[in-house]
Amino acid sequence: MGLKDMFSKLVNKMTPAFDTEDYTYEQLKEMEGQGFDVKELLEKYEKGENKNQLLDRIRFENVDIEKEKIPNPTDVSLLMPYMNKQLDENSELIKQSMSAPLMGKDKWKQKLKDGEVILSTVVQCAPKLWEMNEDISYAMLVCAMVENNDYKNNPTFLKIISELLNNFRDEDELPEGLSEKMITLYNDLDNPDSTFDINLDQTLLNAYNLEFENKKVISNDIRVATICFTGINKENLPKKALATDGILPFFAFNNRNEFHVRNYNVINGTLYSI
Repeated sequence: MGLKDMFSKLVNKMTPAFDTEDYTYEQLKEMEGQGFDVKELLEKYEKGENKNQLLDRIRFENVDIEKEKIPNPTDVSLLMPYMNKQLDENSELIKQSMSAPLMGKDKWKQKLKDGEVILSTVVQCAPKLWEMNEDISYAMLVCAMVENNDYKNNPTFLKIISELLNNFRDEDELPEGLSEKMITLYNDLDNPDSTFDINLDQTLLNAYNLEFENKKVISNDIRVATICFTGINKENLPKKALATDGILPFFAFNNRNEFHVRNYNVINGTLYSI
């Protein structure tokens, strides 16, 4: 039995839930110096294939990683049968996510007829929203979505937008040529007390030379907004937390001028958990 096998058996015996990929690169290098065979784990780090590295990327790109290694795995393609069509009060989507009111049922039915499923991506949020099975009173998050025209309900595109906005927020110096509106967004993203609801303009997309499927992205339909989550909203999330990939599906109803949980209801997380 090699040192690596001995090490793995020892670790698994002492801490059955521990994953050897949870070691940092520095810890693995130290173990290598002590004679342990950790070559395979080091190679994963150097190739960007370590579990934690993949989890860091899963919000911004499509990553090939085993479901068992994802803390809160979901697949929004399970909602595809309900997308881009009128909501049906008799569908499992509605039955598991909301109940008809005792009064005003006709008004509620009309609300469903005017509604649809909209995918969003979480750009940033209060850390508690990522914590599974934890209760909150309220917490803020920033979402991005496309409600019209190209890129609507495209998870891959939404991940690219999430990465762009995270990179934008973390810039030490702003790209040249930004509109005043995008400069304000930069400051708002860095301010935990800010609230906003705007569409990205072409100055920001051009600043990052944004392309999708080998085509330049030209759009004024990418909406970025803050929303307040309550404990009830969090209850509806998969495992009472945001999905690891950050894709967040909503029911969007007819009054969408204000991005609020009254107009954007959270879809029951069991419908897209895997």
